[in-house]
Amino acid sequence: MAPKDDSHNANTRMLLSRRSLIQSGTKALISATFFSQGMNKVAQGKTAGKEKNATIASKSQVEHTIKPKALKPGDKVALLCPSGRPHNPAAVNRARAIVEQMGFKPVVGKNALKIYGAMAGTDEERLSDFSDALSDDSIAGIFCITGGYGALHLVDKIDWDLLKRNPKVIAGSDDNCHILVAAHSMTGVVTFHAPNMDRISSQQSFDAMKLAVTSKDNLPPAQSNYWGLESAFDGSSKSKARIPDDKFQIAYSYAAVDGTAEGHLLGGNLTALGSLMGTPYQPSFKGAVLFLEDINEDHGILDRWFTNLYLAGALNDVSAVTLGDFENCRTEECFNMYSIEDLFGDRMKVVNKPCCFGMPLGQSARSLTAPIGVQVRLDAGKGTLTYLESAVS
Repeated sequence: MAPKDDSHNANTRMLLSRRSLIQSGTKALISATFFSQGMNKVAQGKTAGKEKNATIASKSQVEHTIKPKALKPGDKVALLCPSGRPHNPAAVNRARAIVEQMGFKPVVGKNALKIYGAMAGTDEERLSDFSDALSDDSIAGIFCITGGYGALHLVDKIDWDLLKRNPKVIAGSDDNCHILVAAHSMTGVVTFHAPNMDRISSQQSFDAMKLAVTSKDNLPPAQSNYWGLESAFDGSSKSKARIPDDKFQIAYSYAAVDGTAEGHLLGGNLTALGSLMGTPYQPSFKGAVLFLEDINEDHGILDRWFTNLYLAGALNDVSAVTLGDFENCRTEECFNMYSIEDLFGDRMKVVNKPCCFGMPLGQSARSLTAPIGVQVRLDAGKGTLTYLESAVS
């Protein structure tokens, strides 16, 4: 009998190997292998043809930044749930009260409390609320009530031309960052990375959000600082930020790479940004000051997303990177035991771009609002993010 083809034997051995891995309960190793192979192909493609790697982002590259009109007292603001459903109806009332305290009139989306799995209704129902808010001329802004899962389903269904013709304030974070980044990529409209309504839990985050969407002046500089948040950064899986001692306050930050750079502010949730890579909604990283944050995630997963940006060339394109809050992210029971500073700092040292940590941007109680698309200056050594223009017109 003729011997079997070597390639057939190799395929058979690979199949048996995969089966044994699955049977032994190490599915994660397969995922890591496939991920690594995929990233190698990305790197090979990048080397083979840089013209092709002008990237899909060039399709959605916008020529001009468009600033939405500043919100005024009495303006109507839509309260929507493009992602998850609020934990309970009281969360909607709380969001309504926050918006009223800001001086605006809340208009709750008709499907905000619908249930479809973990989402606030079906894709069609959540899209309906978002489209209604975009097309209603009496609505001046859109605030997201909660994060979760599902906003990525909507980015290819939203009428971006409608937003471009009638720019409005859109604010949120977490999973809603898919919409924030896609909106700016497709239209050039400045969007606002701010804690979702159910995450606004301090006067600082409340005041910062209100100021960002109402003031025609440049926003105050943001100062990186770890004080009171050490355990939120140390890889602990369960403990939250330590209760600070007001009598002992040490303000400090950390720069993996010193230096100063300017560019348009871009970023937000690392998981959401990674999910948009390779799609028509991927933003242009060219010359951007990139900020990143995440919550409740394994360091191994965060490393994958950040490495994805590195292999795709995004970190070479940006002018600088600043890292915000990674609240309750952890090393326990994950592949990568490095700290956030080690994981991201090592990559930034390779590309040699200014990079600092501890910026008060994210979803925590101290988080400020970051307008995506405005010109900023980052001084990594001093840990300062300075706004060079206003966010609204």
